[in-house]
Amino acid sequence: MPRVRLKVGPMPDMVAIADKFPNTVIRFLSNYPSENGVTSVLEIQTDHPEEFVQETENWFSSSTTLLHSDDDTVVMMLEGQPPNGYFVSEDIEYHPTTPVVARDGHLFIEFVMPESKMAAMWESLDERNVNYEILSITEGYNVLDSLTARQREILTVAIKRGYYDNPRGCSLTDLAEELEVNKSVISGVLHRAEGEIIKDAIGDPREQEGDNQWKNRS
Repeated sequence: MPRVRLKVGPMPDMVAIADKFPNTVIRFLSNYPSENGVTSVLEIQTDHPEEFVQETENWFSSSTTLLHSDDDTVVMMLEGQPPNGYFVSEDIEYHPTTPVVARDGHLFIEFVMPESKMAAMWESLDERNVNYEILSITEGYNVLDSLTARQREILTVAIKRGYYDNPRGCSLTDLAEELEVNKSVISGVLHRAEGEIIKDAIGDPREQEGDNQWKNRS
């Protein structure tokens, strides 16, 4: 599937951080719906962690909780109303990869998504008045890379033997005999591999449950 990289912004709060703390990089590790909007976990790499925590405590339009701090890293949890662009993922029913990175006042966001979703994403970004720049669109993901060598081996044999033909050219028992393993092993390996391929093709509806909960609250 295509890999789409976007540069979004400038974002006012991120610009303020970049001006006060140059070279700071913020990574949004996770985002999920909560009672007061959306909760985000951020990892911040900065040369001045203590000063960063003190200065930014009232910058964000949300409640903040410090989770960790050391010589060059701060981990914070934020809860509040997200920017309008956050809802693009709901509109297209597809989530960006994590982490989303913020630096120099902008967000750098990456989607691995079917080409059929792209038109909807451009439309949603425009309708929500999101300032964005397309950095690249590449063929960066192949579902076969997520399969184990054993899964690829058994799938290859199954295809060669006509297991997926209609009518079938062989049975699970035939495959098990050829590969000299138990029939239940063949069934389990094929089931998991098929699941990876199908979810890559049409998406996993369970990934949208969190968004649906958010919509129901709104």
